[in-house]
Amino acid sequence: MRTSFFLTTKRSCFSLVILLSVYSQQVFSIQPLSNIDAFKTIMIEGSKLPGAVGYPIKEFSLASVIDDEMEPIPFQVDEYNEGGAIYFDGWDVPIAGSKDIVDQEDKLLFIYKDAGNRRKAHHRYDGEIIHEIALTNSLGHIRYVYLVKKSRLRSDEQYVRYSADEALVETDFYSIEYNKENHINWDDFSIVNYDGDSNPFDALKIRIETGIISSFAKTELNNKDLVAIPKGVNSGPIRTTTQMELTMWFLKLPLLRISLQLHHSPNSLIYDVRSVLPETRRSMLADPRIFISLEGNELYGTQIRTALGPKTPGITDGKIDANEQEFIANGISKTQNWIWASTKRNLDFVAFFDYTGEQTEDLSLHYNDDKELIDLPERFPGQLPNMGYKIHSLPESGYFGFAVNIHMSNGYKGNPDLFTDKLRRLPDINIASPQEASPQKAIALN
Repeated sequence: MRTSFFLTTKRSCFSLVILLSVYSQQVFSIQPLSNIDAFKTIMIEGSKLPGAVGYPIKEFSLASVIDDEMEPIPFQVDEYNEGGAIYFDGWDVPIAGSKDIVDQEDKLLFIYKDAGNRRKAHHRYDGEIIHEIALTNSLGHIRYVYLVKKSRLRSDEQYVRYSADEALVETDFYSIEYNKENHINWDDFSIVNYDGDSNPFDALKIRIETGIISSFAKTELNNKDLVAIPKGVNSGPIRTTTQMELTMWFLKLPLLRISLQLHHSPNSLIYDVRSVLPETRRSMLADPRIFISLEGNELYGTQIRTALGPKTPGITDGKIDANEQEFIANGISKTQNWIWASTKRNLDFVAFFDYTGEQTEDLSLHYNDDKELIDLPERFPGQLPNMGYKIHSLPESGYFGFAVNIHMSNGYKGNPDLFTDKLRRLPDINIASPQEASPQKAIALN
């Protein structure tokens, strides 16, 4: 009887220890993020960080609680120009604010997955904590990062790596080698874990169909006539931006000069095109149309969906069928314009289109699935597939800009109507000083 009592007590104590251990792990653990959320770039405007505005950028670092210790995490602060793009020395758009100082227009960047548990009293760290930044996802799970002033600690991790000499951008998901004579063109585009024999992408193609003076004399300007030359690089661990001068050449004469910024993030890239159209030069273009599209390389079997297209996916097989014709007919719109493709080879990609100013034009889907069609310049023959956006005109004058955002994954799961929305949705963000770190006193960004 006594032995039984002691055995029962021993088992109870052992069970209690296990329960306490599990409870302790739950207290200090953090809910894992979905694949879509993990590598999202979080951007916070300087105006939301009052404790940092007016101080030198080099005085700040970012930290989070990792394995119950405060650790530095990768971050960067990007400075912006008065036009709302990344600022570059020597470019013709002045900086918004002061150089090398945190201004209201500047943005703090970090990767969502690097946020951790909330800091406790025993978490010591070098420097002065200026702001606690809380990120809440759609499930109500909260993660935290901390903006720190005058800390000697810095993370040396690089999510994006850039070599100007080799015109090479590398992340843990993809690598792009640009043609040194024209950064519109790729010499190589490789995807990590892609289950294919060669590059999945041929080219990012930009086309301008226009009449010169008269719409009766139509011409087409393509990747050979549109030449992008790098004028500056803002290389950071979270995002690398290259400032390009994109020149439209016609009969060996520069017809238009355009700003193109290429943004490279861990699993996405953005083509940000901006121009102030001189009325005299614009008047030379009669009935212009712009095409910007991504061309695949023998991506047979790839399934295609669009925001307004039929629910039955289009299938890349080298010829246009009735279902694909329906995609083209349904098109896309200014507000509903995502395009999703699943190669079934450990590679999915999603594209979005945004106008960056008040002047907009009609938009439609550009799509081709033709194994016989040669659309120069290209590295691989055939349009397998070629898909993107068609802008139906240009404003008569003034500012005109748009951005194409391409996200990549080894595979998106579920309904594209849902995961395309989730791709663009950021967590709710609240910012507080250490003395005000409570939901009631935090500065809400949403």
